[in-house]
Amino acid sequence: MAKGDRERDRARDEEKLKVTDRRLFTADGELRSDAVREDEEPSGSAEVEEPPRPEPTDDEQGFERRPVEEPKGVDFTMLINAMAEPALLFLGEIRPPGSGEPEVDLGRARIQIDMLDLLRVKCRGNLTPEEEGLLDRILYQLRMLYVARANQPPS
Repeated sequence: MAKGDRERDRARDEEKLKVTDRRLFTADGELRSDAVREDEEPSGSAEVEEPPRPEPTDDEQGFERRPVEEPKGVDFTMLINAMAEPALLFLGEIRPPGSGEPEVDLGRARIQIDMLDLLRVKCRGNLTPEEEGLLDRILYQLRMLYVARANQPPS
């Protein structure tokens, strides 16, 4: 493509391109006089038609969205503790039921710790501050135990 052709194409593209600054405030924080607010329509603009919403499928028609309540008798704290217990077992901190000596299995402990961390990531924004704090503290303690066990010489 020749240089003249590229310049002609760029000029044609620039004619089609229109940039509108929709910010309400200047860099100094002052309200701009020419700013177009979202609740106002700019003068001379055509009305934009909303695309139609897709029809719900047969599976979605009977589905009712409502807030989910926790099951009675259990809470998030119990889930965290139930997931932390195997990690403590694999780190040798608690004795296995019906067995004599605790055994250390760092690979399985790491999986349990990673699953708790995944739970933390997936639940972000949906936990109470107390639940989030508990999960963070348990993860911290399990990670410190894991590092301590990993740095111990084999017995």
